[in-house]
Amino acid sequence: MSDNSVVNRRRKLFVRKNYPPLPPRRPGKKASCLLKTFGWLVALVALAALVTEAVVLTILLSERGYAGYLYPNIHVQGLEIGNRPLPTARTDLEQHYASFLLNPATLTYGEKTWNPTAEDLGLTVDFTAALQLAAPIGRTAARVDNARTVAAVWQWGVQIPLQVKVDQPKLQQYLLRLASEIEVAPQNAEVALVGANVVLTPEEWGTQALVDETLADLTAALQTLRSQQVSFRTRALAPVFRDSDAQQIVAQVEVPLNGSIFLNSPIKQWEWPRSRLAQWVKLNRVDPPSNYPQYSLTFDQDGIRQALEPLEKSFRQEGRLPRLNWQNGNLFIFEQGGTGKGLDGNLALTKINEALQGGSRTIELALTPLPPPITAADLPSLGINRLLATGVSSFSKSEAYRITNIVAGANRVHGVLIPPGDLFSFNASLGAVDASNGFVPGYAIINNRTQKEWGGGLCQVSTTLFRAAFMAGLPITERHEHQFRISWYEELGEPPGYDAAIFTGASDLQFVNDTGGWLLTQAWADLKQQRLYLALYGAKAPRQVTMSHRITSQTPAPSKPVTIQDPTLPAGTYKQSDWARPGLTTIIYRTVKENGLLLRQDSFPTTFKPWPNIFVRGTGR
Repeated sequence: MSDNSVVNRRRKLFVRKNYPPLPPRRPGKKASCLLKTFGWLVALVALAALVTEAVVLTILLSERGYAGYLYPNIHVQGLEIGNRPLPTARTDLEQHYASFLLNPATLTYGEKTWNPTAEDLGLTVDFTAALQLAAPIGRTAARVDNARTVAAVWQWGVQIPLQVKVDQPKLQQYLLRLASEIEVAPQNAEVALVGANVVLTPEEWGTQALVDETLADLTAALQTLRSQQVSFRTRALAPVFRDSDAQQIVAQVEVPLNGSIFLNSPIKQWEWPRSRLAQWVKLNRVDPPSNYPQYSLTFDQDGIRQALEPLEKSFRQEGRLPRLNWQNGNLFIFEQGGTGKGLDGNLALTKINEALQGGSRTIELALTPLPPPITAADLPSLGINRLLATGVSSFSKSEAYRITNIVAGANRVHGVLIPPGDLFSFNASLGAVDASNGFVPGYAIINNRTQKEWGGGLCQVSTTLFRAAFMAGLPITERHEHQFRISWYEELGEPPGYDAAIFTGASDLQFVNDTGGWLLTQAWADLKQQRLYLALYGAKAPRQVTMSHRITSQTPAPSKPVTIQDPTLPAGTYKQSDWARPGLTTIIYRTVKENGLLLRQDSFPTTFKPWPNIFVRGTGR
């Protein structure tokens, strides 16, 4: 209490006294009254001095008696620490909360139990702050005020809270470590074809640890300063692909395996049992980023054809397909096909595919003379009536040899008929890459350098056809990347890696006609715009094809040049054959839908090597 407060209090006491009214002043008595008043004042001052001396003496005796001690009736979080030295008070606090700090909480999940220490949880209890609040009580003001404070504390007591601090990042890290022991990823149901058996692996639910919610519960429990049991919060995670989804796939796979297929001919009957059919039934699975697996059922056309080969070799002589022109929706033969005889393997393959899709499982193999596979009268039955996809590429500023080979290559793949389910081979369609088919020598990448080779520039044709097959949604079974980036294949804004390299007898471009109908290739070179076009025509409605790409890494071009000794050049010859290019790794992604249903998802990775400057030094005579 301040000095002004004391004075005001005394004034109030003085006013409250019930003094008798003063008598009327009388002449001559004024001096006598003044003397009496002065005497009373002197007495009061003396009494106040005695009281002050007594209070001062009491405070001095109290301060001496509690020097180094806390005053009585002081509590920290309910624990009495008064009437003892400060170190003893600290010891009492530490001992009182020792068991709590050793095991401030018990975490449980199922049968698992964890007993972390305060250190594990990043928990600290600030005894120092509490004692720093307790120590100055009754010692910070004037002696009179300190005395009043001590008296009030003695009578009523004082409670000092303990500050509990939790290092949230450390607590979170501890809970994350426990979460790794709790969490279990959900397992999708799976379907697999093992031999001739369709195996279904049931779904399994997973568990996710809710770290943030558990952290909030644990933090609240720690604030109570009492060891408590806290349950680790979790939630169940359902698999994306459920048992019911898998059962539908199982039903689809069972259709082609439902009994033997019988192939009858006038000379013999063949039986293909379930175990053999299972070799050709392919259950394809794709796991997109959504984690919902996509299953597709395909039939190994090559495998079935191989199984038919012994039959065909017994009594078949295959004819040659004609080559066709597409003219405003009409088909015309510009190169007649060759005649054949024996078993019609394509017809047999079609019937086998129908049987695998649920049709009749008894197939009659006719042994009759075969006319050319396709004649003019057959053209309407092919059903080729619409454009499915077009590939285009630029050969701007190409040299004359390259343009000659591009035109020759386009002519070789123009008008090719691809039967349903057949495997198209680019190299097989080209035939001999020599002068007999219009090719000339030109530069190509061979043995890590650019040098002359017959048909240099043919990759322009294979790249354009690859793009047409890509956009038609056809399964591309063989495709090779170029060793380095070629500017022609990106001139129209195409992403890097959207190309296909070929080399006769080694690298091929192959794709399967899985449309269920015939396909026709049409190729033409626009020499004015210097662009190559290759179109695919068919019978069924075009598929919905989307494309995206991602560049995964880049590599700078080598700074050190490479010199190659060439004995075919005269000594003293020195020239640059290649210019440095950076390397690049990229992936082209494709999604194919048919009638709104997902048919396939695939990707085409490409790694372009970094390419140095290459110089050729002649070493010949």
